[in-house]
Amino acid sequence: MNRGKLPAFAVIATVFVLVAPACPAQVFKCVSGSGQASYQALPCENDGGRIDLPVRDPAPGEQAAARTRMRKEQGFVTDIESAREAARRSARAEQKQRDEERQAHEARCASYQERAERADADARMHLRRNRHKRDHELRARTLRDRYFSECFAAD
Repeated sequence: MNRGKLPAFAVIATVFVLVAPACPAQVFKCVSGSGQASYQALPCENDGGRIDLPVRDPAPGEQAAARTRMRKEQGFVTDIESAREAARRSARAEQKQRDEERQAHEARCASYQERAERADADARMHLRRNRHKRDHELRARTLRDRYFSECFAAD
């Protein structure tokens, strides 16, 4: 059974119990060998006593009050279900935002590694030690530091 429908089902069942026409019923009181009493709709195996329950139809005022309570409780159920659905939508939106942020973070980390490798390759192209080679090495080191501090250490 769907959990969201349970309160509505309970309200409807309660109203039917309160408003439903009275049905005459027989109840049998059965006493076990240990003296424990139980009540059931079927006759007892050991000649239990029959008890007639007084059943009455609800008065029109009681029926109207029950209908009013039912409408009020249905309003509460509707409000609760609306709030629950709003919370679900909010949770889905937050999850989507977290997923997008995670994907952007992963793309940024991959970019750091790729750019550091490219800077290393550029530095290797310069055979002697000059300003360009130092610049490429510094850029590669900076990108690896960023990767370590933002990507590797964060995991």
